Amino acid sequence: MKIVDIVTQTFHYTSDIVRDSEGHSHPGPAHDAKQTLLRIVSDSGVEGYAFGAEAQAIQQQVKPALLGADPFYRERLWQMLRERQRLYPALLDRVLSAVDCALWDLAGRALNVPVYQLLGGYRDQVKAYASTMCGDDLRDGLDAPESYARFALQCKARGYQAFKLHTWQPPMPGAPDVRRDIAACAAVREAVGPDIVLMIDPFHYYSRAEALQLGRALERLDFYWMEEPMDEHSISS
Repeated sequence: MKIVDIVTQTFHYTSDIVRDSEGHSHPGPAHDAKQTLLRIVSDSGVEGYAFGAEAQAIQQQVKPALLGADPFYRERLWQMLRERQRLYPALLDRVLSAVDCALWDLAGRALNVPVYQLLGGYRDQVKAYASTMCGDDLRDGLDAPESYARFALQCKARGYQAFKLHTWQPPMPGAPDVRRDIAACAAVREAVGPDIVLMIDPFHYYSRAEALQLGRALERLDFYWMEEPMDEHSISS
């Protein structure tokens, strides 16, 4: 089997999710959004797909390198593209990731086997949890601890047995605030009861002292995990 074509297709859709100046997602007015689909085509007619490819890098660097290659040699192709990154700055990790995902997808379709089984399947089902966007100041949004509690109850009514909060983050006025985060977590725990699994993804630049303060409160509230409370690149943290 050989790769005979690599195609990027750009399409538009309506989205009601916006990002603030810090990159956090919030509900917002409906607007036109753009997404890209990567297609890797084999000479047998089997194709692999992945979202998020950057068309220019795919067409200028990836396609010339992969045409004629065996799509099952995923590791060799990934290593080859990784080596090219020093010469082609547009070959970002997310470009290599899209190519790798599309090659795995192609292999699964060619063998008629789910990719998770090709990777070494462990289970046939995974648990799901409900998750919020970041806190906001929108009416009927996530503007107060009680708002998180109401939304958690709605998710519980839909059958979710676990719930994760994303709390207020800059540039929201007054954010971040450990005490406000704790209040939201406490309100949710009180609303859903002791048997629902709870988690939080707080502000990712809290200090070590702030993270410890939040963690001690979460311990008392029987939270399952706290996700990235400090700078992920800080070795000392």
